[in-house]
Amino acid sequence: SGVREGDEISMFYDPMIAKLITHGKDRNTALDVHGEALDRFHIEGIQDNIPFIAAVMDEKRFRSGNITTAYIKDEFPEGFDGVPPTKTQETQLICAAAYVHGFFTRRAAMATGRMTPLPMPRRDWIVILGNEQHPVTLDIEEDGVAEVTINGGKPHSLITAWRPGWHLVEGTLDGKPFAVKFADRTEGYVFRHRGVALRALVCTPQVAELHARLPEKPKPDTSKLIISPMPGLVVSVDVALGQEVQEGEAVCVVEAMKMQNIIRAEATGTVKSINVSAGDSVAADEIMVEFA
Repeated sequence: SGVREGDEISMFYDPMIAKLITHGKDRNTALDVHGEALDRFHIEGIQDNIPFIAAVMDEKRFRSGNITTAYIKDEFPEGFDGVPPTKTQETQLICAAAYVHGFFTRRAAMATGRMTPLPMPRRDWIVILGNEQHPVTLDIEEDGVAEVTINGGKPHSLITAWRPGWHLVEGTLDGKPFAVKFADRTEGYVFRHRGVALRALVCTPQVAELHARLPEKPKPDTSKLIISPMPGLVVSVDVALGQEVQEGEAVCVVEAMKMQNIIRAEATGTVKSINVSAGDSVAADEIMVEFA
């Protein structure tokens, strides 16, 4: 690793945190090992590119070796916003979510000093993964050993040494090794595996029914905003208040990771406000210019 505990990394420093090197008898084997290692590589506190790298490890063209320096531009022209899970990955995420939540509720039910009798551990849950609801039956035989049945299908055998406080659920599912990273959220959890990142809510069937009726929160309209795509330094602001800017015209230049990035207008509009000046530091997603 290129950092030590307590180090402060400025925006002008190389963004590399660490290198992960794997090997195998051939390219595909090495890529498989690399993907498995990335599943267990956990960084907290900052945004990292592990999901993107993990997705690339499974991408068909990259695995073939038929790539050029234009690979990212060719395969991810709109940027990277995660990939959908495969059926196997979906099963792993559902089982991990059910076990983690079931473990928490089981431990809470076994707390001593209660004024009421201990409730029987619940077996039937609904795992809401993304926008899909999956009925599950969870039987925890002992700490670290469980059976999870999804949608009334064949039970899956899960074995893990996971404990509360750990952000990696690692073990075997139906005898095959797996590793899933997760983080607590205000409502449910966020589970990550390879290039997949999905919010999971584990609840009773009654709560799931009510949850399905909740209206979706509309996405904010950012069409009139020029937003910094990453932390960096404003090199120049190339527009003025009241100026009419055409679609595709340069608005700002932001320097980050030793490169100057030209931020262009996505639509034609008139400059309403300018919130930054040359020499200012900006954070990712900071609003730099607004259009009327």
